[in-house]
Amino acid sequence: MRLKKWYAIQTYAGSELKVKEDLNERIHKRAWERAAESFTVEGEETFFLVPVEEVITSRSRRGSATEYRIPYDYDLVAKPNERIQRGEHLARKSERHMEEGAKIIDVELLQRVIIELTNRNEETYLVPADKHVRRDIRVGEKIRNGVPLTTDGDERFVIANRGSVVQRDKVRRVTFEQADGKEKKRLIPEKYVARIRKGQTLEQGDKIEDEDVIPSRASGLLKVKEYKDKRVVMIQRIEKRRLFPGYVFGRLGLEEEQMMELIDGIKGAVRYVGSKFKPMPIEGPEMKLIKRKAGLLAVPVAASATAGTSATASGEPKIEVDFTVGEVVEIVDGPFADFTGEIKEIDKDAEEITVMVKIFGRETPVRLGFEGIEKL
Repeated sequence: MRLKKWYAIQTYAGSELKVKEDLNERIHKRAWERAAESFTVEGEETFFLVPVEEVITSRSRRGSATEYRIPYDYDLVAKPNERIQRGEHLARKSERHMEEGAKIIDVELLQRVIIELTNRNEETYLVPADKHVRRDIRVGEKIRNGVPLTTDGDERFVIANRGSVVQRDKVRRVTFEQADGKEKKRLIPEKYVARIRKGQTLEQGDKIEDEDVIPSRASGLLKVKEYKDKRVVMIQRIEKRRLFPGYVFGRLGLEEEQMMELIDGIKGAVRYVGSKFKPMPIEGPEMKLIKRKAGLLAVPVAASATAGTSATASGEPKIEVDFTVGEVVEIVDGPFADFTGEIKEIDKDAEEITVMVKIFGRETPVRLGFEGIEKL
């Protein structure tokens, strides 16, 4: 067994995980475990690494954002800027009970249509049950002003402002008469209304509305925006993306013949990086980058980074730029520390610089703060 060194195996983009699985299986079958370093990634033991990073995206698999309309009478259960799993509760409305005794003097069955305007405010239309709401008034559909909601074109139910249909359901408008003779009306969605009827007398504490919860249909990072009529909750999907498409990495101490045998016949494993005919170990900053991205090596932080943050917060002047586009610099901060590259762009407002570095012969743009680079 030779001294263990890092190697990169080139694969077809998209086949990295399958190649990694096949390589692991071959190591076990040939009892080469002692000649390969093992790692624990997300609780799984492996001899090969396919470094990935988590990227937050607001797009769902169908290409549209995953949004939820949460009325203010619901309590937000999930916490903003934290992860949520599919099926977990976003919001909850507790059971509603009578605050004081009253008699039900009227129960009207209505059809409710809520239109969200272009400024995110809402307009609510309540149509009597004996009217027929048009079939094309569907949730998610855009609608222009002047369009009648009912099939008979009743002028009382015509869209006043263009927008989108965000809710269509049946509700009951219950009129209560209190002991002092005052009347109080309440809208209750039909599917949550308790068993109540006209003429019924309710005591304080009697239930009039069942509990309701809104579950998440996706997993991701939760973001909340507040508007006049409701909260809008967005689930930003968290995708895992390969940091080095087309490469699988391992730290091996196999003999040269065994190295070639390891990848021979494995579908998708093309060759070792560095030489077409023999395995060549990876050394220098490229290997440090891989280990940092895989969480096996600490990521350097520029000495001036902390000081720069506090200086900006205290209102001191911004960092003076002493670099020019085209200049070759050394990276001293983050996973790409120890790499050198050419400055492609300088963003003075954001205090960031884009540096082009070469990884396995390919140029890759790296965006850094001013404190993350040094002159050569």
